[in-house]
Amino acid sequence: MSEKSHPKNSKNTEDSKQDNKITPEDTDFWNLEVDAHPSETTLEEIEEIEEIDRILAEQELNKPLIQLSKREIDIEVPCEKEILSSLDSHKGSEALEALPDISNKDVDELLASATAEVMAEEDGIELTPEPEIAPAPAINKADRSATEKIASIFCYLAILGVFGYLVHYASEQHDFDTSKSYAANTPVKGENADIENIETWWSEPVSNDTKFGVVLVPSATITLGPDSDSGVIRSVFYSYEEGLQGQLRPKGDPFTHEFRDGKFSATRTNQITIYGTDGFTDMSHYIFYRGQDEKRWLVDVKEAPSSQTQVNNFSFLAQAPVEPIRK
Repeated sequence: MSEKSHPKNSKNTEDSKQDNKITPEDTDFWNLEVDAHPSETTLEEIEEIEEIDRILAEQELNKPLIQLSKREIDIEVPCEKEILSSLDSHKGSEALEALPDISNKDVDELLASATAEVMAEEDGIELTPEPEIAPAPAINKADRSATEKIASIFCYLAILGVFGYLVHYASEQHDFDTSKSYAANTPVKGENADIENIETWWSEPVSNDTKFGVVLVPSATITLGPDSDSGVIRSVFYSYEEGLQGQLRPKGDPFTHEFRDGKFSATRTNQITIYGTDGFTDMSHYIFYRGQDEKRWLVDVKEAPSSQTQVNNFSFLAQAPVEPIRK
């Protein structure tokens, strides 16, 4: 036994010596084709590899990509039945869109009625349908008698009469006149002069007789009509402040102008311009005057046949409000 074992030991000793002669420098670790540590494949590993190959063969995954790309595409052609069913569903959706909108109130009523029906069925109570209300029969006008027609006409006339009386009574009791008391009355015809127009505005003081401290004075241009004769006119400016006995208070000096044959002696034309000698002492007064239209300054024009006529014998001829305009 010792002799038989000796050759084996000697052989192993030689193999180990040869293995010891191989150095790391003689092994190419970067060569992937060389297995640095070869190992024997077990039976289980072989069976596992065969199983993987069988699965790949069944699923045709081992075919190259070129063969897979050259395969014909299977396109499923829809049958006529499927086309008709899709058209029916499309028409049904259009019909739903065409239905009128249901309000929240209608939905609540439907839910309430459905709930009542379900509860009644559970309790075994039979619900009686609500009776439909029949519409009231229409009255045919042709069925009315002649007496009814005459009575209807008299009723309409009586209502119109009462309404007209109420309107007349209200107009008698209340003054609905919207015209202003200071509105101009030109053109106007007098005994000696015809006033065709009176133009008014506000301007800076012009006369040397202007009251001290006044910054704006009323002004007016009086135009005589073509039918004017000869005589005298007298012009006076009035403010909206009340004077003696509730009369308007005159402001500034009066102006007297003689005219002959429809032309003023001072200008030898049918027009003459006058400037007041009293007015607003502050611009704020003019701003207030311009912002309201309830009250206005006035220019009053009276006439007389001669300049020798007394002041009290002049007769009223025309008036015009001083407009809130600056020139």
